[in-house]
Amino acid sequence: MLKQLLIIFCTIGLSFAQIQYGGIPKYFDSRIDNLNFIQIDNSQEVDREFHPMIFQFGDEFDVNINVLESSSIIENENDVTFLLGLDSRDAYGIGLNFNEFYLTENAKLFFYDEDKTQFYGSFSYLNNKSTGDLTTTILKSDRIIIELNVPYNEIEDVRLNIDSIVHDYTDIKNYYNTIDSNREDCNVNVICSEGDEWRDQIDGAIRVQMGGGLCSASIINNTANDRTPYVLFADHCVSGSASGYVFDFNYQSSTCNGTSSAFNQSISGSSLLASADIDSGPDFALLEISSDIPDSYNPFYVGWSRVSSPPQASVGIHHPGGNLKKITQEGSNVNANGYFWEFQYYDGRVIPGSSGSPFFDENKRQVGIASYIYTNYCDPSPDCYCDQQYNHGYGRFDLSWGLGLSTYLDPLNTGAEAIDGIGLNGINIAHVAYDDIPFNQNSINFDASVSTYTGDIVIVELYYNLGDGFVAQDMNPVGIGSNYQTSINGLNDGMIVEYYIQAVNSEGFVQTYPSNAPENTVVFVVGDLADFYLNDFENNADDWVIGYPSDLATAGIWELAEPVATFNDEGNQIQPGEDNTNEGTYCFITGNGYEDSNGGFDDVDNGATTLLSPVFDLSDLDEAVLTYYRWYTNDVGDNGGNDKLIVGVSNNGGITWTDLENVSSSNLSWDKKKFILSNYIDLTNEMKFKFVAEDVAYNGDNGSGGSLVEAGLDDFLIEYVSDGSGIIGDVNSDQAVDVLDVVVLVNMILGSEPINYGTADLNDDTQINVQDIITLINIILV
Repeated sequence: MLKQLLIIFCTIGLSFAQIQYGGIPKYFDSRIDNLNFIQIDNSQEVDREFHPMIFQFGDEFDVNINVLESSSIIENENDVTFLLGLDSRDAYGIGLNFNEFYLTENAKLFFYDEDKTQFYGSFSYLNNKSTGDLTTTILKSDRIIIELNVPYNEIEDVRLNIDSIVHDYTDIKNYYNTIDSNREDCNVNVICSEGDEWRDQIDGAIRVQMGGGLCSASIINNTANDRTPYVLFADHCVSGSASGYVFDFNYQSSTCNGTSSAFNQSISGSSLLASADIDSGPDFALLEISSDIPDSYNPFYVGWSRVSSPPQASVGIHHPGGNLKKITQEGSNVNANGYFWEFQYYDGRVIPGSSGSPFFDENKRQVGIASYIYTNYCDPSPDCYCDQQYNHGYGRFDLSWGLGLSTYLDPLNTGAEAIDGIGLNGINIAHVAYDDIPFNQNSINFDASVSTYTGDIVIVELYYNLGDGFVAQDMNPVGIGSNYQTSINGLNDGMIVEYYIQAVNSEGFVQTYPSNAPENTVVFVVGDLADFYLNDFENNADDWVIGYPSDLATAGIWELAEPVATFNDEGNQIQPGEDNTNEGTYCFITGNGYEDSNGGFDDVDNGATTLLSPVFDLSDLDEAVLTYYRWYTNDVGDNGGNDKLIVGVSNNGGITWTDLENVSSSNLSWDKKKFILSNYIDLTNEMKFKFVAEDVAYNGDNGSGGSLVEAGLDDFLIEYVSDGSGIIGDVNSDQAVDVLDVVVLVNMILGSEPINYGTADLNDDTQINVQDIITLINIILV
């Protein structure tokens, strides 16, 4: 009964490993007497001359074994079974490299460990390749059994010759639970919450086995969106013939603290298409896998960008030490250094095994390939790699483009500078999102390039909202290809437009742009909205208040100042040296103190610091749009990437709050944010906004605090739409301009009435003062 349960487990759990085709070995549940085991000669080692940045998990030995000639033979009624044992003493597992591999139509090949705890197979004629070779994944045990079942009349056509074997001395598949879960590791399992925003990209990162060495890589998309199985990794990982490489998919834990993978999904065989050396180029290699990737592997073909400007953020997904897939976030301060992007990760490290892994920018597109990394794990001991700060170098995708990538990744010759990735549904929507535009006409066009790998595109729709709720409108194909277009009418000056695009294919798959629509949409303004309030902070703080009862920060408090650029001790910038306003100087910033080569001087420490806006009366407005520019960094230090910037809005003067932003990702440059306020909260006469930068206390390796936190705010703007009287000077909105408006305006200046910039800032200087009284009196006297 136990053996039957094991058979069921193996069939279910391993049925997709290395593209297998079902069935159970004929002698898996039988005793095999006098089986011939060949002892591997470990003196015949193959020297692949691995680069030090490749993780070597095993030795490779020449063997030259003809399977049919070396096997024990069992004759059955209709076929013959060939059984052969291989013994590589003290190995955790064995990999096989066949330089001759050809199975006939009815032949079935299996591999299993001597204790018969799991098997691989069947392999069949469907595994035959034009190159005539095949490499297996690492099979459990130091004593494995090969079982071949073949009809009598097909024996002469079968060819199976093992050229070499890989002796795994590290338990790279963790078959025996030898991975120490307590080993220092500052990287995070991809299943953890840190990977929630990167699920597609995680599915696009894989592991590559080259003999006894391992690197990481990505499955990468091309402009045809046809799911050609291109793999991008590092040239310094190239070792031996690419036809013998094994590609492992989804080798990752199913729990945040797990040390083993629930999946064993592999494909072997590839060809090398293009490359550039690490010493004279951007260290990349492009491969094409010899088989299509099964849908059961849930592959994602990652997008890419060849823009030459440094990305604003960085996320790495990789197999450090050749082990489970990890995510490493919030590297910033990316600088160009020749053929490489150079920067530091502050909450993780790339080490041997990570070579070749993808580096994604803030748009979730690959822009780099892990090249020069850290190789001294603990040197000097015990100062291990998590405690050390060092620069990583990633080969630049943009500089690889003209060295061979363009031929394969832009087969349509589109000249695209960037594309998004595609997943199992194969739908890709490429669209340039609208930003605020001038009002020139009452209609605008929407264009998108929409394509699918599976099935056909059935419908593409534009969902737009001009103020009365979302309306769906078909986008029609234009010309030959994947272009879709539509237009909307009825625009006017000062209109707010909110929209997203949705596509459906014949397989029933749905894709949107933005990808998380309708929760997230594109918002822009046509022409000019009326300004209710604008502060570029060049003149004064204008009733903005610093501090909140719950604030505990001991340093880095918000202040109105001219920002000073600061850098950490590695020379990486962590605070901009200019405000956002055109020809401006001042902005709100957290802790603007400066000490040479000390980026942490006067940053936010030990708690939160809060910046509060004045109270605004928006009760008479039909709609209000908030726009501001901000930047935020939190990725340096022992707790990098965990602290938050929170932007809140209140409609009861600050008693309760609703989040507009609650983010932990860093951005070193000024970033524009726009919100339709009624999507979040009802408009009242007690509207208030807060900006909170936090540094949560954290006991790091040296007992230090948390991350290095800095933030900035500039050009805070509230615009509005109203069907009110529109009478200039009607401060109290009673449809008349008279002395009562003067009284209300005076009370606003004295502080006994809430300030309403939309009605009271009559000279549009973003201030309420005596100049507005003079303007109002002149209006009354006219």
